[in-house]
Amino acid sequence: MLPVITLLFAVSGFAQLTAATGPDNAPKIGDMAPDFQVSAGGRGAQPMSLKDFVGKKRVLVMFFPGAFTPGCTQEFTEAGQFYEKIAALNIQMLGISADLPGAQRAFKDSVAPRGADGKPVAQEALTFVSDRSLDIGKKYDAANPASPQPEKRYYFLIDDKGKVVWRSVDGKLVPTDKLVADLGALLKSASN
Repeated sequence: MLPVITLLFAVSGFAQLTAATGPDNAPKIGDMAPDFQVSAGGRGAQPMSLKDFVGKKRVLVMFFPGAFTPGCTQEFTEAGQFYEKIAALNIQMLGISADLPGAQRAFKDSVAPRGADGKPVAQEALTFVSDRSLDIGKKYDAANPASPQPEKRYYFLIDDKGKVVWRSVDGKLVPTDKLVADLGALLKSASN
């Protein structure tokens, strides 16, 4: 009897490990994007929210596992290199991770493209949001609290009306050149 019970627990545990992570509860295309606070970036500056971009800009919400990890460093370095193309699409990038704000500031400085004078340029194109409590990640189904990297790699493009118009929720890094090309094609087809 004991071997049968042990076997049942083993099969059950294996099924849990190999099963999909569960239903996709992330906002779908056409859904209104869940609102959240966005740091204004400076001492004494008033915090903003995602809704503050409505009517002004599109927002690319980029959940990422952690500052200074190899994939994230590559991703945001490339995003800085493609700044002009992203800005031409009227897109504000918001990088969201569970890192502390100080780590995010240091990360932002390390991945920012540099001008001829060696100083970072295009800093306004990318804002980082600290999600230590994972409250934002939970709204977007991007929280992964059981992992050493508590945010999944999810992307959402939110239009200037506050709706999700594109998303990537498979957890894979989207190369920035492909991301810019895909978003450009999407926005061009939407305007026709």
